[in-house]
Amino acid sequence: MVSTHERLRELVGELWDRYIRHEFVERLKDGSLPIDVFRYYLIQDTKYVREMQRAVIEAASRAPLSEAIDVLTAVFSNIERGAEVHERLFRELSITEDEVNNTGFNLVNYAYTRHLHYYASLGWPQFLAAWAPCMWGYSEIGRYVVGTRNGLFNAWAEFYASGDYWSRVEAVLRTLDRYEVTPEMERAFRDSVNFEIMFWEASLRKDPTILY
Repeated sequence: MVSTHERLRELVGELWDRYIRHEFVERLKDGSLPIDVFRYYLIQDTKYVREMQRAVIEAASRAPLSEAIDVLTAVFSNIERGAEVHERLFRELSITEDEVNNTGFNLVNYAYTRHLHYYASLGWPQFLAAWAPCMWGYSEIGRYVVGTRNGLFNAWAEFYASGDYWSRVEAVLRTLDRYEVTPEMERAFRDSVNFEIMFWEASLRKDPTILY
């Protein structure tokens, strides 16, 4: 029997490959991504992750208690591991907390995070479907990019390729798999995959940002 997360991936078809093998990802892998583009991306991604974490907590308040505990424990219990990697990247790229706070969202990032908050307010299974592409896709991307000749890109990829990160992904996917696919969940999943593709493209262009 096909799991819910596998079925959702099947339903988006080639869109998934456009996400996990996007030009941005390929250039991380071959080391050709300009450092200023990577720096721009890291700032936008940091802003995304902070909003995503707020949306997770909001959505978990509508979840069955056992499921909320399982997911929140997996995602937040060892959050320092990801923070260590990003602190190293920030240090080497001279990114400060003030710069992150004083940089606005690009429009794709703003829309994507509002999309997550919308599904968090709608219901737990819908939110899991909207969240899964980010968590699951990055684990695949990390494993693909590991070994790149660029040390910064490799440090970034090693975190997403790690067993620690995969344990977080597994918690999200096994919880999602408790629910049957609905048209609303398919739409949430598909829209998130499209947002991930647009996030790469906005980063490559270094789109203008706006403080909200």
